[in-house]
Amino acid sequence: MKEKTLHRPLIPFKYNNKILQKSSDVRIYMDAILLTPGEFSDAMTMAPVVYTASELDKSAKRWEENFLNVDHSWDTLDRIGYIKDTYSKKGVVHGDLHIYPITQRAKDTISLIDAGLVNWLSVEIMTQDRWDSDDNKRYAEDIVFIGCAVVTHPACENTRIMK
Repeated sequence: MKEKTLHRPLIPFKYNNKILQKSSDVRIYMDAILLTPGEFSDAMTMAPVVYTASELDKSAKRWEENFLNVDHSWDTLDRIGYIKDTYSKKGVVHGDLHIYPITQRAKDTISLIDAGLVNWLSVEIMTQDRWDSDDNKRYAEDIVFIGCAVVTHPACENTRIMK
């Protein structure tokens, strides 16, 4: 037999709606280009890796984490939002950037994007790489996205926040 707990609700609980409401001031940049097919150097190993259109098409919706940060920083105040609604079209991975202007870093990033001073992204990914001895290149397979960063110097120069 399951034991029951005695409750004595004597005082009504009232919610403070000012605290519970979330800001709807999120800035959304629709249809950003996150990654295109090509050969890019891995930031950790500096070795070139080929990202094919077919692999990007297969992986566009495979996100383990969808956080958006600044300059690949994983510091708390550099996390500024999320990547949502990702898809691939002809091997080009797209998504919507949702930036929450609740920290100064996020507000500054929005201002820089709107002024046209920052317009690039850099994905954070995990891959299973395959070496092709015929062309002496490493190919990314089984791609899983683990985040994205707003940057000024992307590996993939085709990325765009705004067109």
